[in-house]
Amino acid sequence: MRICVILPTLNEEDGIVKIINDVPNPFVNKIVVVDGHSCDRTAELVKQCNKPACDIELMYQKDKGKGMAFQSFLNSFDLNSQDVYVMLDADCTYDPKEIRSMTAPIIKGEADVVMGNRFESENVKEVMPFTTFFGNKILTFISKLLYFKDPKDVCTGYWAFSRNFLKKIRIGAKNFDLEANLFTEAIKGGFRIKSVPIKYEKRIGKNKLRKYHAFVIISRLIKEIFS
Repeated sequence: MRICVILPTLNEEDGIVKIINDVPNPFVNKIVVVDGHSCDRTAELVKQCNKPACDIELMYQKDKGKGMAFQSFLNSFDLNSQDVYVMLDADCTYDPKEIRSMTAPIIKGEADVVMGNRFESENVKEVMPFTTFFGNKILTFISKLLYFKDPKDVCTGYWAFSRNFLKKIRIGAKNFDLEANLFTEAIKGGFRIKSVPIKYEKRIGKNKLRKYHAFVIISRLIKEIFS
């Protein structure tokens, strides 16, 4: 299986090198960093990275926002070149070493989409601010009510996808409503979804998530019902 890791970045100079170095090699043969025109040394550090038997590509996204980073990847990358895709944040909150367990259900033919569940992490309440923890729980509950499917952790930043899934979905999210959009596309498309317990650590660098993003996510969940 050819496995590609997608890393959306914006001013992640403090964690990007560690993330790339921790990606299991040669299990992963491709890393694509989609940069949102960082004003720090993120892009420079990516260009300096080197991993044996693993190709590292730096791509610049169109416009701003995490959702636009993912859209830029879908529109620019040859999806037929890889079999399984993994997306995780580059702020060191997620462990790249868990890519094996994240991709296993897809490799075994048991799922089309895998969502990492942060709430299974033993220390999640210690490293995640209470308002963020509570907000994520509420958003997950709303997702369950609207779509009659429990995503466990709808706003997780750790995902794995089959090639077939990425080739068929349409993403309209521009920012942090991306994860909600991925979930709704999986539900509407009848794709098999599996949740996998993951570790969660305190982020490195500045947090870009704001309280108003919760309303953006709820709006996306509702909008996709009628689209």
